[in-house]
Amino acid sequence: MEIITGLDFRLKNSSISLGKFDGIHRGHRFLLERVTGQKESVPTVFTFETSPSVSKIYTQKEKDWILGRLGIRREVIFPFNEITRKMSPEEFIEKILVEKMDVKYICVGKDFRFGRNREGDIHTLEAYQEKYHYLVESFPKLTCDDEVISSTRVRSLMESGALPMVNELLGAPYFVQGEVLHGNALGRRLNMPTANILPDGEKKLLPYGVYVTTVQVKGTYYHGVTNIGKKPTVGEYAVGVETYLMDFHQNIYGEEIQVFFHEFIRPEKKFESVEALRRQVEQDKETARGILEGK
Repeated sequence: MEIITGLDFRLKNSSISLGKFDGIHRGHRFLLERVTGQKESVPTVFTFETSPSVSKIYTQKEKDWILGRLGIRREVIFPFNEITRKMSPEEFIEKILVEKMDVKYICVGKDFRFGRNREGDIHTLEAYQEKYHYLVESFPKLTCDDEVISSTRVRSLMESGALPMVNELLGAPYFVQGEVLHGNALGRRLNMPTANILPDGEKKLLPYGVYVTTVQVKGTYYHGVTNIGKKPTVGEYAVGVETYLMDFHQNIYGEEIQVFFHEFIRPEKKFESVEALRRQVEQDKETARGILEGK
């Protein structure tokens, strides 16, 4: 997938969906399916730079990974600066969507707003479609259990530990992506080598605890048991994601992996000894194996 940043670009023949796409939940996926279904133009996502202070269900790198697998071929990450902030809705349509992107098809939610002071909406887009020869489709927000599917709802469910519903709303298992780093060698001391990821500080994590996971390494999936937390039994560490991969014996330091979360096993806790931790991890492995083999 081609990733375009800044304002110095000019594309041809774009079918696009516009939005933040934080989480890429089922509502987002519906819009993206409409975009990738436009066979005469290039499926493109137009997304906006987000504040670094906002916790992200998926980081930019994780979003890119998902979008590529959903069939999106181009992503424009639009800067939010003094120039772009002052663009009128009409100027945004003409200068960005038409001149820079050669838009042929636009798919957005019915509540989509854009332009200076969020003055533009779906009616603005529709008003210019005949002049600029593009087609607009808009859709209401999807719901689940009579509630709107939104990134805010997903974050709230994550905080309460409702992982099954989180995955239901996302339309796929929540995951953490990152480079495998050298840890404190605790896994080796337990005779259970682990893969350690240090998540981006902006990444929204599930509550501290142990989870049933699957892990993608070099295109292959493995069963895993993953701890999110600070490893209190052996000291105080930065929050990390540490995974034991079952039936796996490769050296993967420096590799980029994705850890997919399926079920919660237990909270993180401080054990009285490393040996007590080792016994508990053995139980966790058997619990996870039984769950994963039953899927």
